[in-house]
Amino acid sequence: MIIMFDFLKKFKKGFVSPEFSGAREEFRSLLENLEDGIITHDTNFKILSANRAAGEIFNLSLEELIGKEMSPNLIKNPHFKAIAQTIFPALAPSLDQVSRAGDWPQIINIILDEPKLELKVSVSQITDEKNKVIGFLKIIKNKTRENAILKSKSEFINVAAHQLRTPLTAVNWSLENIIKISENGDKEVNETAREALKVSERALKITNDLLDVSKVEEGRFGYSFEDADLVEFLKTSVENVAGLAKQYAIRIYFNTENGAPINVRIDPSRLGMATMNLLDNAIRYNTKNGKIIISVEKLTNQPFVKISIEDSGIGIYGDDFQKIFEKFYRGANATKAEPNGNGLGLYLTQNIIRKHGGEIGFESALNRGTTFWFTLPLDPALVPEKGKKPQENF
Repeated sequence: MIIMFDFLKKFKKGFVSPEFSGAREEFRSLLENLEDGIITHDTNFKILSANRAAGEIFNLSLEELIGKEMSPNLIKNPHFKAIAQTIFPALAPSLDQVSRAGDWPQIINIILDEPKLELKVSVSQITDEKNKVIGFLKIIKNKTRENAILKSKSEFINVAAHQLRTPLTAVNWSLENIIKISENGDKEVNETAREALKVSERALKITNDLLDVSKVEEGRFGYSFEDADLVEFLKTSVENVAGLAKQYAIRIYFNTENGAPINVRIDPSRLGMATMNLLDNAIRYNTKNGKIIISVEKLTNQPFVKISIEDSGIGIYGDDFQKIFEKFYRGANATKAEPNGNGLGLYLTQNIIRKHGGEIGFESALNRGTTFWFTLPLDPALVPEKGKKPQENF
């Protein structure tokens, strides 16, 4: 989003600094009633405008904000510490850059200690008529209370899942023993134990997925990156689902650019989880005797590689397109085809891909198949490894 200079001229005197007086009353009223904080500052970090919500977030009056020249040294002043850490995100105790470096708007999640605040900050450029950058606009969403509620829910799920995992593991072990003992004995007992094991394994997978989701939301879903050959990595992923594909009578084809190695920086365990989720879906929601085509291509004029997983399956309803990556969401036809899914796979997969510096998307036609694709950086510098701070270019 590019915010133009004439847009800012609409701000009303008394609400912003005198430079932007004369704005329409309805525009002033709109900004006054926004729940998100709005702050604009010039390239010298002088605050030009602010709304009521911004003052409330930082416990500052508009008189204290508007016209204030911000500097990193203000972090030493308890009264201005929070706003200084927001204007200069590198000073914040904890931050996570959501957007890719160089893309606008820049989106950053910030956690502050004094006072305790969790903020989502969106930064857009302000340009003049000649498209010269003359300042920045920050939209500040206070997510402290919202995140506290989510954290308490996450803690409950985490505790419940931990309590379930141990007995489920013991049940699986017991059923596996029963299957071995009855292999050459009572066929009815053997078959019953096998069916019970399938149900128990599904319950254990749901439990593990819930634990992973809890770790993601608490920022504890750690990554360990290393250099790898993407082609070999994907071949291993295909081998891991070969048994399931055979069970569903699905043929898998793998297309690469001449089969040459493609060097990427990945966490093999986490990315393996993401590719397994996509391949598992492509198999389970396919048609009998269907096919899956895995393609790998380097994008033209971009330092990224694109991986596509195309199936000939049931497809996705158009109404489900906007919700497909939401936690616990499952489309109606997917639920009918595979009642035992938990709606967590794509949510986790999206998080993993983004943590690798890539993006994920899909194209689908109902009853004709779906293609999920994701990108990975070819330049290691584009991988947002843990601990790396975003560029301070605003």
